[in-house]
Amino acid sequence: MACITGLAGILGLAAMATIASGDAPYTIQLHWASAVDAKVGIVLPGLLSCFELPAPSVTSDNLVLTPSLARRGCYSDNNTYHGGDSHGLTVYDPPHCGSWPPLKPKVCPSAGLVSIRVTKEDGKDPIVRCSTSAPAFPAGYSVKCTGPEAADDGKSAMKFTATVVKSEAAKQEALTNSMLVV
Repeated sequence: MACITGLAGILGLAAMATIASGDAPYTIQLHWASAVDAKVGIVLPGLLSCFELPAPSVTSDNLVLTPSLARRGCYSDNNTYHGGDSHGLTVYDPPHCGSWPPLKPKVCPSAGLVSIRVTKEDGKDPIVRCSTSAPAFPAGYSVKCTGPEAADDGKSAMKFTATVVKSEAAKQEALTNSMLVV
């Protein structure tokens, strides 16, 4: 028992030394936007795999994502880190969905999922990818991911933007309906 306590103390001191050294963690900025008329929100905390809890911005539609690069359990073959962070995007269409009518509110549609994946080999820069997935129940929206680009938050290494757009099927249906002649 004393051996475990001593080991925990040593690890605690090592963690304090890392914090005191002032090394800022590697972070990625994820911005979400809407190319449709309805408002869009992001689902927190999301699905995390070897990432810290995201830090949402109070003043803008941004998340700061931090891969847990110090967690050796996230490394395969002790040399390559693999981590991912996924978040759903909700479309508030109509604006009162999820709250009205009070007894059986209409569910807000999902636009899909945006995922940030990081791979890092020891001694090399991280490789960061952004991907999207369709919603489980199609509702006329999808997510498009762009980036990487320069981060504008002053602390992140890069920025990705997840934009909610009308899905191709919904665009085709609208086009067909507008061409319908009676």
